Amino acid sequence: MATLAPERFAAIRAAIEAAFPVRGVEVQDGRPVFEVDSGADAKARFLRLRSDLDVLGVLPLLRCRGGRTVLLLAPKPASAPNQWTLPGALFLATLLTTFLAGYFDSSVGHIPGLTPLGGGIAFSLSLMGILVCHEMGHKLVSIWRGIDASLPFFIPMPPLPGIGIGTLGAVIVTRTPAPNRDALVELGASGPIAGFLAAIPVLVYGVSHSAVIAHSAVLANTCQIPTPWLVDLLTQWLLRPGPAADVIIHPVAFAGWVGLLVTALNLLPGGMLDGGHVMRAVFGGRAHLVLSVMAAGVAFLYKYYLMGLLILILLRRGHPGPLDDCSAVTPGRLAMAGSLIAIFALSAVPLTLSCQ
Repeated sequence: MATLAPERFAAIRAAIEAAFPVRGVEVQDGRPVFEVDSGADAKARFLRLRSDLDVLGVLPLLRCRGGRTVLLLAPKPASAPNQWTLPGALFLATLLTTFLAGYFDSSVGHIPGLTPLGGGIAFSLSLMGILVCHEMGHKLVSIWRGIDASLPFFIPMPPLPGIGIGTLGAVIVTRTPAPNRDALVELGASGPIAGFLAAIPVLVYGVSHSAVIAHSAVLANTCQIPTPWLVDLLTQWLLRPGPAADVIIHPVAFAGWVGLLVTALNLLPGGMLDGGHVMRAVFGGRAHLVLSVMAAGVAFLYKYYLMGLLILILLRRGHPGPLDDCSAVTPGRLAMAGSLIAIFALSAVPLTLSCQ
């Protein structure tokens, strides 16, 4: 950051000394570095310091280096009001492309009494509901934790008849880091948990309204999609198809399937994905690099080729981590992180397609 004016530096130093005992100050690359004493309540004191420095346009960064606790300063990015025009236009465009995807899929489906128009509406509203819940999980945590984040940008995708889903999901841009490791776990976990919970009633409805037919009655030009554990469990519970039967899934069930796929993709523990945020918070920066490589390997194993390539391409960027990278993750947040393993196991599915 630029050289600080004496008056501003004095105000910043006074705020730091009010929060932490300062053992010394040195200058590295033209920037002041404060060596401080941390204590059992360092997490709370850092949050107060962050609030005090906010009005001075400065972000504090607490780091542990070689047995020392140091406090660095970075300029606070300018806050920007939420822009509604582009997010709103992308949302409407994704609503259209997911409707078209559901329309095309329903045109070749065999759910009794379901028209392509009804299938398109059912698929689009169900899938968009899951995605909105996922993104609002992130957004609400960002508001609660004081993280400057944009509205979600939905990504429409032109549907391909028979295999299209009409979207590549959505992204939220964060302009400031999470305040500490607990908040980083919450930021990463909130979206997948909210999306997964939203997918459950969607799947229950969709699976219960799917059609069970004899395997010999399966028509040509149909494809079998792999199903994650959660869909298998619900299918056995709600439909109980015999070994000689096949299930023609309802568009709402397919929307739930896509919602689980989006959840699994985001939970890969690499890069700036939701799983990457959580792993960075729990295991630190060095482990994050190793886990990112492993995440790319899992992506290729499950045939998520584009996601695997994206993780590898973004490896060099690393992860900035939270502002307070010294305070430990609390047991409650560790339990939250652990729950994501179960969600991934229930949601992940290899992208293989068997057609006849």
